[in-house]
Amino acid sequence: MLKRILRGLAKTGKWILIVIAVIGILFFLPARFGWYGIYAKRYAISLTGNPMSPARAWYDPQELVAGGDTIPLEAWPEADNPIDPAVYREAATWAGQQDSDSLVVLYKGRLAHASYFNDQTAESEFSTHSLTKVLTSIMVGHAIADGHMESVDQPAADFLPEWDTDERRAITVRDLLNMAGGLEETFAFYPGSARLARTMGTDIVTANLDVGIYAPPGTAFSHANPNSQVAGILVERATGKRFADYLSEKLWAPLGLRDGWLLLDREDGMVHTDCCMWTAIEDWARIGQALMQNGCYAGQQVIPEGWVDEMTKPSAANENYGMQLWLGTSHEPLRKYDPGIEFMGNLHSEPFVARDVFFLDGAGDQRLYMIPSRELVILRTGKDGPEWDDAVLPNLFTVAVDSFSGQSPDTWPTRADLNAACLNSTAT
Repeated sequence: MLKRILRGLAKTGKWILIVIAVIGILFFLPARFGWYGIYAKRYAISLTGNPMSPARAWYDPQELVAGGDTIPLEAWPEADNPIDPAVYREAATWAGQQDSDSLVVLYKGRLAHASYFNDQTAESEFSTHSLTKVLTSIMVGHAIADGHMESVDQPAADFLPEWDTDERRAITVRDLLNMAGGLEETFAFYPGSARLARTMGTDIVTANLDVGIYAPPGTAFSHANPNSQVAGILVERATGKRFADYLSEKLWAPLGLRDGWLLLDREDGMVHTDCCMWTAIEDWARIGQALMQNGCYAGQQVIPEGWVDEMTKPSAANENYGMQLWLGTSHEPLRKYDPGIEFMGNLHSEPFVARDVFFLDGAGDQRLYMIPSRELVILRTGKDGPEWDDAVLPNLFTVAVDSFSGQSPDTWPTRADLNAACLNSTAT
């Protein structure tokens, strides 16, 4: 009897292996090399590793965001660097333990520290994941300043006739940027699912504009990609320009960043504004410096005057979120992407020491922290850290600055102060 069972199992196992081999030969390998089209290629690549951080080939095709003449970051001379070297060693050690690829710190506009891991350099390109979202908010600010849009409180349906005849007519541009559009996100990961149509599909405009709503606009926070993607579609329709071209014209080239690349749904299609731009690591420190200085960099206003103030206003739906960026308004031990989803959140073990912290968050624990009162920009890139804690790096460097600056709270600079100083300078 036992021998009969074992022979049966052996036969079953053999047929299972044969079926797997046939699937591999007929579907997986051809799909992996693009024989069945972009969608199938992306899905096959995502199955071979972490679908949240796929291989670089997954991101093709991409659209160029042309950079400009790069302004070298001025570095602190080692002898003049005011932050205790032991602080940098502690931060770099912790970052290394958290599977980081880089840790870059700017203090008072100068490069104060840079650690690179895993053969990465300042010019190494990485997938920014949801750091990309803040670019959508910045471009909305430019579209308003250029007269292409009336205001952030304009109905999104003014640019989206697809929404003009249903309840989505009530969604404003502000709602989208606040992640409070009420748009319903789904997480099913199978071919043909709505989620995959939005992330891997070849028509992300239709896939995102077809999303329904689950809550009245402006009332419920959910860090859902359709909000950011629809905002990007709005920018293109309002300006009549390719998002990549407008981004290059208004921010990328004026900042002197290296060429970047946005993910396309298909050749000549729509770029993803919800995720996954590929850029040089160090360039995000420059973006952080510009945001911290209320949109000024190297004496030039690269983000419209007053727009960063608008971006950093706590939303009605979540006081710790503004317009496509996070705020440190109040302490949440577990900072959630959606209050209704328990497993989606980040550890924040203690309150920020600096009350004016605002930051960007991307999958894989990509982080860009800005602390205007201490004139600090802290960039971390890499993979998911095993014990990532959003309080560690900002608090470590805030305390370090406080230990030698001797400044009292009433003399700490604000973003407005930094903006004025930047506009009166010729270099950052």
